[in-house]
Amino acid sequence: MTGTPPTKEIVIETHGRSGARALAGTVCDLYEAVFSLPPFNGNAAEFANQRRYFPGLLDRPGFRLTTARSGPDFVGFGYGYLLPPDTGWWSRLADPVDEEFATETGTRTFAFIDYGVLPGSRGAGIGRRIHDELLGGSGAERATLSVQPAAARTQEIYRGWGWRKVSRKLMDPPIPAPVFDVLVLERMPPARRS
Repeated sequence: MTGTPPTKEIVIETHGRSGARALAGTVCDLYEAVFSLPPFNGNAAEFANQRRYFPGLLDRPGFRLTTARSGPDFVGFGYGYLLPPDTGWWSRLADPVDEEFATETGTRTFAFIDYGVLPGSRGAGIGRRIHDELLGGSGAERATLSVQPAAARTQEIYRGWGWRKVSRKLMDPPIPAPVFDVLVLERMPPARRS
């Protein structure tokens, strides 16, 4: 799958469960195309793992998938869900957060799970549009994500958008990386008006 230069109008669309189910193969192909490249250098085990867990995410409360299309070609994606009150997201952190910070209500925090734009379509604001549409329409007060420390450029972009690092998490099993930085966005993008 190659990047499509953004010469055509870019269409940003958000999908619920049924739309995401129909796009599962496309999303997994995009994931592989993005995360096979440096600094991520994903491998077959990682891509098989993502193809296994993606369908299970669709049934989580607040699941959303946002895609970017240039004509008929998909060039970017992002997805996540609302953290439930019994989430383990804030456990096993290298630097624990306080109890109030870790308290979830089912609508407080949107977990931004995976996100990417094909290389040939980067630098045109597509990633920011996906980010803002996905998070702005989530209904959550804040968002969280985890990112590999080696992804310095990605982390720089997130910081520019208002994200801040709150801790690190050791992964068990260590797929796709042994350690992830955990970031939080406390000022959500506004919801798009139709």
